[in-house]
Amino acid sequence: LTINACASAGEDVSDWPCWDWVLSCQHTERHPFTGAAPGGWGWTDLSGAVPDADDTPSALLALHAYWRSIEAKENDRREAILRAAIGGVGWLLGLQNRDGGWPTFCRGWGKLPFDRSGSDLTAHAMRAMHAWTHEPGTGDALGKVFGLRKIEKAISRGWKYLERQQSDDGSWLPLWFGNQDHPLEDNPIYGTAKVLFSYRDLEQIETSAAQRGLVYLGQCQNSDGGWGNGTSSVEETALAVEALLASNDTEKIASTVDAGVTWLVRATEDGRIADDSPIGFYFAKLWYHERLYPLIFAASALGRAM
Repeated sequence: LTINACASAGEDVSDWPCWDWVLSCQHTERHPFTGAAPGGWGWTDLSGAVPDADDTPSALLALHAYWRSIEAKENDRREAILRAAIGGVGWLLGLQNRDGGWPTFCRGWGKLPFDRSGSDLTAHAMRAMHAWTHEPGTGDALGKVFGLRKIEKAISRGWKYLERQQSDDGSWLPLWFGNQDHPLEDNPIYGTAKVLFSYRDLEQIETSAAQRGLVYLGQCQNSDGGWGNGTSSVEETALAVEALLASNDTEKIASTVDAGVTWLVRATEDGRIADDSPIGFYFAKLWYHERLYPLIFAASALGRAM
């Protein structure tokens, strides 16, 4: 997530010392806990990691940023990146559920809350596959292995799933993240922003579904310029600002975005940028803090605003 935030903000990540580590975290054998096929990434390099549909797209997008940042003459390096990308895209293709969405760990499970397809996971997977199949020099390679039509069909099914999952108010609910102050402990701001990132990246922001999502986020803004249920948080404000920045109707959202950016700037200047808010697992009543999320989300939003 850090790599993706900085790369999207225009930073040069080509010489960062973490790339061997990112590549080494890809699972190359069938996982003993879930039976997941090789090719995915989990949330850590330790033995407790399980390949999942949120960390795998993150890794694929990070490697895509790396691919674009290094020169073509670095053939050996590019070959290693491409092999990893092919493995990751293949893993995601094999994970897609019959409903068109992506679950967290294994295809076809549905007895537990985190086994079902999720809007945030689906959007993330679609972004990663799209990035690699539409990158000059890599799309042909993926097409030879899987067939571009197969990838496009998977993304098309993903769109239909997202359309069905959109709430009447225009929002999407995420699978893994909640807000303990929300009446239902959901976090529609997080979920809607994450889904809108896919509409942005796949150039579908003008569709009616995306427009409804943007309207929803605009209506959720707090009086102080931030976002959050009752109390504005760095995480939710940054996500909402970045999603709204994708809108092509800049005049309509200018004041909303300006207020959100101002909130983030003030939070940074006041030292509140490191204040992490409680997040999921809402379905298990288990709340925890992730200290990097406010920094990562704010860096990405402010970088795109610049």
